[in-house]
Amino acid sequence: MSTFDFKLPPDASPDMVAIAELGASLQQLTDAVDALHQQHVELRDAVAARAATSGGPRKASADMPWPLRWRDLDRDAAAQVWAWLIDWVDWLVDRYEIAEEIPACWYRHGPLLEELTALAAGWHTAYHDQARGDEPLIWHERLARARERLRGWDDFTRCRNGEHTDHSLDLRWPQDWMAAATEAANADLVTRAQATPAGRATQEPA
Repeated sequence: MSTFDFKLPPDASPDMVAIAELGASLQQLTDAVDALHQQHVELRDAVAARAATSGGPRKASADMPWPLRWRDLDRDAAAQVWAWLIDWVDWLVDRYEIAEEIPACWYRHGPLLEELTALAAGWHTAYHDQARGDEPLIWHERLARARERLRGWDDFTRCRNGEHTDHSLDLRWPQDWMAAATEAANADLVTRAQATPAGRATQEPA
């Protein structure tokens, strides 16, 4: 990896300074692209390695990455979850023959991503070596209910035959909704009793 290391003379003109700053910015951008490419390669290799190991995903819950809260994942944790989930969804669709119920672009739809992540976590837990004997049955009952929701999402996304269709919501909340919600929450808090150090609530004086 090359490094931009240009020494400016003390009497450098403004044009030279601007060119040097541009070169440094380009170097930072190049480094970021290189790092992203490396992570992409590692993710691709991880998915390929999992697919080549056996006819299905590993069943031990120790192989399940954690946490699975997408909004809280950093880049490295998200790479592990992606590799694990892509492998599991591929197995699920083939094993249960439900390609018509889950669009191939599921990974581009937040609701489907969350639903399938929850299903995968439940499956790993149900088939853990220490799981109760009825947990696989319970998981299948939940799968049946989830399939109804997945079919509903498929109707909403309008993605068919492996083709992704972008869509925008017709209704959106007003931009100031969070400020209004925070104001309502603060008004509610004012009416509530404060807790004492011992954990007992005390009523504010009138």
